[in-house]
Amino acid sequence: MKVLHDWDAIGRSRSWTLRRGLSLILYSISTRLPFLNGYLFVMKNTLKIDKEKIHYMETLIKLDMIAGITPIFGIRDEVRARHRERIEELEKIYKVDIRRHIHIGDNDDPDRKRLWEPPLKNQTLNSWHFELEYMRGNKRELQFGELPIFHVDRPNLIWVYIDYLFGELVKNEC
Repeated sequence: MKVLHDWDAIGRSRSWTLRRGLSLILYSISTRLPFLNGYLFVMKNTLKIDKEKIHYMETLIKLDMIAGITPIFGIRDEVRARHRERIEELEKIYKVDIRRHIHIGDNDDPDRKRLWEPPLKNQTLNSWHFELEYMRGNKRELQFGELPIFHVDRPNLIWVYIDYLFGELVKNEC
């Protein structure tokens, strides 16, 4: 199979960048001031941005299937509560392993616990920021049985995941 990837312009269209920028600013403000979601326009914008993560989750599932990866998704309770129907649909369609993911402790606590139900074996504290460390060039070896972690809530970092997959699956064959 061959695919043609066309790149026509240096920048994005001004209308798209303006709409996207305003949408993201509005989203950011509405997450800090949730009462704004009482306005229909703000609520629709929030839902549209939230749906991007579900679309990204499905993209990751499909990419993993193409690459022969067996994905495991850790989903926190508040995420499942908001997207229960769509998450269950993806689980059923793609027969993907979706587990409850729990954080215990404050966000700024470096010793905050992270758990998965059912539990994952050998998932150390060092793996929790694997994606960000990898992006910064720290391509450390995982311990036996330890899984690399890439986040669904960071769709802007898909290039990091693809770079990792390339390094693990393809680079040695070039």
